[in-house]
Amino acid sequence: MSSCFVPNGASLEDCHSNLFCLADLTGIKWKRYVWQGPTSAPILFPVTEEDPILCSFSRCLKADVLSVWRRSQRPGRRELWLFWWGDDPNFAELIHHELTAEEDGVWESGLSYECRTLLFKAIHNLLERCLMNRSFVRVGKWFVKPYEKDEKPINKR
Repeated sequence: MSSCFVPNGASLEDCHSNLFCLADLTGIKWKRYVWQGPTSAPILFPVTEEDPILCSFSRCLKADVLSVWRRSQRPGRRELWLFWWGDDPNFAELIHHELTAEEDGVWESGLSYECRTLLFKAIHNLLERCLMNRSFVRVGKWFVKPYEKDEKPINKR
């Protein structure tokens, strides 16, 4: 199974909401942090509040840093990816001390398919949070705005 396997057989290039075709991303930068996790078997993950990846991810969301986390293919290992534009920010207060910066990059060096896919997921998560904060409701893969009783009808049909 390759790293760009997608369950529905589609690829990012085929996606109708492919933001890479719509936006100028030439100034984007990224950094990948890794948490190895326990090395002994069985692999036990800490409680959510103590989890270095989820704790750092939560701090990044609160600080409006475009981020995404995922499980690595190696057992017990997880990654936190951060994306930004412009000057390099100081992530020292956001990143848990148990995480190690393993890789970083800039647009000029090229974004791998894996990196582009994770950037797309981070942007999708940001859009989803924005819609949920504006009282939209998720129904399957769709977002709808519930009708409010006091709303003025737009069309009588």
